[in-house]
Amino acid sequence: MIHDLMIEGKVVTTASINEVQIGIDEGIITEIKKQGLRGEQKIEARHCLIFPGFIDLHAHLREDESQDWSYKEDFRSGAAAAIHGGVTTVVDMPNTPFPGINAARIRKKKELAYKKAKGVIDFFFQGAVTESGTAINTTGIADMQDEVVAYKMYLAETQGLSMRVERLPEAIDAVAATSKPLVIHCEDQNILGERKAALKGSRADLTRNDIHSELRPEEAELSAVKHVLATSSAYPDIKINIAHVSVYESLDIIKQHKNVFCEVTPHHLFFNKTAVTPKTAFLKTNPPLRTEENRRLLLAAFKGGRIDFLVTDHAPHTKYEKALDILEAPAGVPNLDTYGNFVAWLIVRCDVNPVLISRVCAYNPATFLGLDDRGSIEVGKKANFSILDLHARVKISSAFLYTKCGWSPFEGYEFPGAVRHTIFNGAVVTEDGAVVQV
Repeated sequence: MIHDLMIEGKVVTTASINEVQIGIDEGIITEIKKQGLRGEQKIEARHCLIFPGFIDLHAHLREDESQDWSYKEDFRSGAAAAIHGGVTTVVDMPNTPFPGINAARIRKKKELAYKKAKGVIDFFFQGAVTESGTAINTTGIADMQDEVVAYKMYLAETQGLSMRVERLPEAIDAVAATSKPLVIHCEDQNILGERKAALKGSRADLTRNDIHSELRPEEAELSAVKHVLATSSAYPDIKINIAHVSVYESLDIIKQHKNVFCEVTPHHLFFNKTAVTPKTAFLKTNPPLRTEENRRLLLAAFKGGRIDFLVTDHAPHTKYEKALDILEAPAGVPNLDTYGNFVAWLIVRCDVNPVLISRVCAYNPATFLGLDDRGSIEVGKKANFSILDLHARVKISSAFLYTKCGWSPFEGYEFPGAVRHTIFNGAVVTEDGAVVQV
């Protein structure tokens, strides 16, 4: 039998690394053998690592039917940035100008994504769990369950979406009724408000570059995490993911609960809060960067398998917006283009086991979302692959990015590897670091 595509090289599973050949037909993995396979098209990647297509649980593509923010990013540019970084599945967040609070809005986003991305990547969507006045959008939550793969809740105000910690039982109950997982941004808005008032009252210098981390302290995350876990214990069947953990101490609490998971971002593993000074607001994020000791502890926890997902929290803003005063500039950094480079850094510079990468970047997110057609390299799964060359040293430059915002927090940093090929549904969509299909 001659397959549509045959790939050979070191395949990274959730348990081991093996030299094999993979036969692909009509976008599906149809055969895996040590040798003897043939293909009309062949990719020889023996000096690379072949991973299941990376899955990003947490990204902000910015586009919705309003088009108000599509100057930052749209589904076409976001798709290009994702596959450039080796990401074949992206989950988009609901906090856009027309927030994803009901099924009609999610369907509009799906239509835009299908039209713009042209089948080079899969986009999935999270629906917002929020309150307005005294009511939670329970009707919208129920209405969205067939349109979304998960729900997102913000315990700190974000684009008009927020949930008071006092309303957590009602909100979690509404999501639990859908049998879909829930992702929660854990920063206690009460503490954020108190800290802001206290700093203003003390006449602190609100223009200094470290003020953002002072305004969003570690205790805000810890308080929110504790509230979530105390409430979720009454709902043992719902899967909850604590978004972008920034405080090492949060992990000790989270890991006491079987069905509660957590994610971490590249910027929280790579930078500490002192980096905000030379970069000004370009490294302003929510939650903010923390101390160097905290960063090292988070990285050690990741390496030890205590963190379930590596997400981008891709949040593209223009250079003009990020150059504003530290209090005025929007929070967030773009990470999709450099996801594969960062994974290479973890493997080569931090001695992270590639098998762990296969789990946290593919298998775990697929399992969490219930996407049983991807996340591992097995016969019958979608032929999505991220092929990393760990010998291709790359200095990050905005000239070679695909994100519409046109910059990276890693500008000028050299990474020890890069994505050689991204393959989606059996089609080669990047070659040697360049996007060939969008």
